[in-house]
Amino acid sequence: MAEVKKLTRKSEEIRELIKAEIPWEPVGPTPMPEIPDLRSWDMRLLKTYKPWYAPFCDLCCLCTYGKCDLSQGRRGACGLDIATQQARIILLACLMGCSAHAAHAGHILEFLIERHGPDKKIDLGTYIELEAPNIRTVTGLKPETLGDLKTVIEYVYKEITHLLDSTHFGQEGSYLD
Repeated sequence: MAEVKKLTRKSEEIRELIKAEIPWEPVGPTPMPEIPDLRSWDMRLLKTYKPWYAPFCDLCCLCTYGKCDLSQGRRGACGLDIATQQARIILLACLMGCSAHAAHAGHILEFLIERHGPDKKIDLGTYIELEAPNIRTVTGLKPETLGDLKTVIEYVYKEITHLLDSTHFGQEGSYLD
């Protein structure tokens, strides 16, 4: 019962944050989803489009147990296999690029807020029919001011951190996760 109240409270906080009471269009089932919220969708995609990781190395060097040889079906000291190791390396590579771009966006946003203030309206011009479609789809937020984008960039930072955490030693379950 406590978990239901916690989820309800979280939903209320998200709805307040994304201004869900303002009728612009219906909010999807998972505004500002966390990684586990998207797991069933990810698994569906991964079942349809099987991942294939080209091993660039048969060793795991990411923990203090030392270098583990994962070639020919071997497992590392922690039980890690080559598929999980390659998935982890790919995720780390993606997160490096993602965090670099997110940090750049954050710096630009900080500059704009410093110069114009958080209440500055965002105007994309008359030729844009659907503003910020990715932000609207993922977060449920229709950004109207620079301050609204601060909420989005904080969400991005949080999710990057959660994904990076999942690559740490001892977090591996399935290479699909």
